[in-house]
Amino acid sequence: MALGTFLALLPLSLQSNAHDSYYLQAVSAGQEYLDALRSSVENGTAAPSPPVVPINAGYSVMGGNVQNASPGNFSIAGACQLVNNSPTLQLCTATVTWPEYGQPRSYSISSYATPQVS
Repeated sequence: MALGTFLALLPLSLQSNAHDSYYLQAVSAGQEYLDALRSSVENGTAAPSPPVVPINAGYSVMGGNVQNASPGNFSIAGACQLVNNSPTLQLCTATVTWPEYGQPRSYSISSYATPQVS
């Protein structure tokens, strides 16, 4: 009976681990792009194009060092806009979306940036 319960819960546990892995990858991809956006504001350069970041599905739990097929790429969008009543302060936002088990997921991160004073 205990083995049956364990085997019934195993797929849910594996799905939860995959979700956590995708989420952490999305956070990392979003933070990297947000840093690039903020850097462009600080240096007075054009905003960079969003990168193409593949989703790493990890390795099979069945062993054999078999890489799982990626479910696709993260879709990243972002921009910086002037904050009301400020000539230099900008709010930068990056949003990452990805497919997960047939459902769209997303993560957004924001930060302020200003041009560097020379």
